[in-house]
Amino acid sequence: MSDLIVLGDSFMKLFLLSLSFLAFVSCSSINEWRRPASFGHDLTGSYLGVADYKLGRKGPNNAATRLYLNEIEGEKGSYYALIHEYVNLLNMFPEYVAANKAPAINKVIGYLKDITSKLEVYKMVPSAVDGEYHFYPVKVDGDKIVTLSSENPRHLKLKKGQDLEHPLVGAILTSNGKKGQPKEIFFPQDNDKKYNGIQYTIASFVYKKIGLDSTWRKEFLPGPYLSAYGRLDDVVLDLKQVGNQKISTFQLNPEMAKKSRKSRARMFTNKKSAFLEGTYETIEPAEGMFLVRPLKADDKTNKVLSTRIGLFVDIFDATKALNQDVVELIFVDPANPEDFLMYYEHPENGEGESK
Repeated sequence: MSDLIVLGDSFMKLFLLSLSFLAFVSCSSINEWRRPASFGHDLTGSYLGVADYKLGRKGPNNAATRLYLNEIEGEKGSYYALIHEYVNLLNMFPEYVAANKAPAINKVIGYLKDITSKLEVYKMVPSAVDGEYHFYPVKVDGDKIVTLSSENPRHLKLKKGQDLEHPLVGAILTSNGKKGQPKEIFFPQDNDKKYNGIQYTIASFVYKKIGLDSTWRKEFLPGPYLSAYGRLDDVVLDLKQVGNQKISTFQLNPEMAKKSRKSRARMFTNKKSAFLEGTYETIEPAEGMFLVRPLKADDKTNKVLSTRIGLFVDIFDATKALNQDVVELIFVDPANPEDFLMYYEHPENGEGESK
């Protein structure tokens, strides 16, 4: 265990350095209209925790995980919830550093396209027990996002106490036994005698040291989006506000036409993104949750997109620390949290271009 701690400490310093480079060199400037919602009297916000898995799984047994909560308008005390699990953070920093300090190296080591291991979407509602919430899955039904009933929902159990750093300190999100879920997700508290793991330690240190946030944005954010972080010559999705319509255009990059289908597919977070093409109207059936509906697109693209929920999430949000950000647009399949499409905002996407 001591060897792991030493190794983790070394990589922590390197990862901090890489994220420092990211924060100082990437990103577009922010105006007030793009600022994320701040903490209020409710639970809206994001919380870093630990997904505690059984031994022998692929990936860290103690995975850094973040819970995003957004209170539902007109349903006080109920929330839409995103559960985001980070990839192995020790493997991320070379691509971060290269993209921001030596982009030419990306051509050798690859571009960053793996930040998220999986992303789940739920509706969280209060239970009959004070301080406990039920988590119900959701799905897309036409132009609506509907909640599915469950006789065995997951439960979030809050820790009671007046001196907690944030409302979820000491909280536990249970499993309902579904395949792929951790035994539990917990939100560490001092002296809780739980093993947080290297991934959580790195993430917690980096976010606090640099002053980063991680935010689920409620707005539709126009602009060009890339196939991978820092791959500036590969715009594959363009979002525009045209009058009252929000338009999303998936496009093929002619500069990549000579690549084989297999090579092109490997350039994306999800190979399904590689050949999407078409123009869509984007609607918002719930705050911060978007669906696309075809204006001019083929059946293959429609099949990939029709049941997905679009989410604007800034996983490493430097808005407060440096007045900078790069947002990820993620299209989640509620039925399969590992099958998501991810696009990366162009770092030069300034406000004049966004409006």
